[in-house]
Amino acid sequence: MASERDETLEAAAGADASGAMSDETFDAAMAEELEREETGEEPRKAPSKVIVVRDYCVRHKGAACNRCEIACPKGAIGFSEEELPTIDESLCTRCGICFGICDALSSTRITMIDLHARIRRIALRGEDVYLTCKENIFPGLEPAANVVVLPCLACLSPEIWTLVLAENIKVKVACDLSYCADCERAGEMAEMLYTHAIESAEAWTGEKVLFSKEIPEKEQLLKNLANPTGVDRRAAFTNLVGDVGDIASGKRRLRNSEVLQQFYERRERARAIARLNLAEDDVFNDFVPMGLTKKTMTPKRQLLLEAIDRKPAIAPRVPVYLSETDCERCTNALECTKACPTGARFPDPETGILAMDARYCIGCGICVEACPEGAIDMIEATAEVLIVAAEHTDASAQDAAEE
Repeated sequence: MASERDETLEAAAGADASGAMSDETFDAAMAEELEREETGEEPRKAPSKVIVVRDYCVRHKGAACNRCEIACPKGAIGFSEEELPTIDESLCTRCGICFGICDALSSTRITMIDLHARIRRIALRGEDVYLTCKENIFPGLEPAANVVVLPCLACLSPEIWTLVLAENIKVKVACDLSYCADCERAGEMAEMLYTHAIESAEAWTGEKVLFSKEIPEKEQLLKNLANPTGVDRRAAFTNLVGDVGDIASGKRRLRNSEVLQQFYERRERARAIARLNLAEDDVFNDFVPMGLTKKTMTPKRQLLLEAIDRKPAIAPRVPVYLSETDCERCTNALECTKACPTGARFPDPETGILAMDARYCIGCGICVEACPEGAIDMIEATAEVLIVAAEHTDASAQDAAEE
């Protein structure tokens, strides 16, 4: 009978097969970008571009939001007539800062889901994860397989840092941070944003992001064998033989599994999503036009929910902003449900009375303006409300199944 540890690792492997790109594809995408910048030649495939994901943008649905425009260090983001972000390719340096600011902006080549899957796969091998940026990769430096090269550290949101730390993954930033001030790609804005993201995740999880002065290089052991200056050649060869023996006998896999057991005991990504009972499809509802309600889960909220699923104790430390209804003033006009861009507010399919799923509320404030009675306010709460919402949804689903 397979052990719980083996089942955990199998679940992780299955989760990665659900759509995230492989390590080889991820590395190839990043390598082509580096080659293009170093040589000035266009890569074999089209270079990555910043795209707008319409479903995740709240500005064109009525929210007064321009965070992406403010954060862009090159002034490359503007807005169209229908209030969707537009990208000036002549100014955009693909630093990725906008990815960390808003879910509505993404890369054509690599998504945050791909990135998190890559980090998790490195951890599954029992290795520390090193994060660095393109500014720190000089010609001739070949990063090791456990190094993830980002366009800029600021492309990572507080939510993805939180999930990584909640999974107890040992992650290290391998950058000379003094380069940030003179970085032509992202400028000084980047340092402020990634510092805020890391500090927030550390405060929420109680864990620490480590720092390294060196970037691990690819096949360093073989390089030492080829150039033994300052290296004990016999010791290096002995280590290599030992590693080969471990791989052949399966000892390395077993050792790595034991290292990972602590933070993969609960459930892997696929199981976590199932337990969170998230809905991305249209939901039948006779009380709405066309009889369908669409729920949209933004990537950052999904990452945060996964982090809380991994480590529920962090929920009281994570602030969230969401809408609250004064039931005494509400007349169930349901105008807020029509305006809500994520489906967080909806008529109960059974009664038609206003209901809300806090997990989908992103605090955009559109519902406040839409309510004719002025019965809605924005409040600050903690992520504990998301746990309550999940438990309520799970109980409702169970009741429906029993009926």
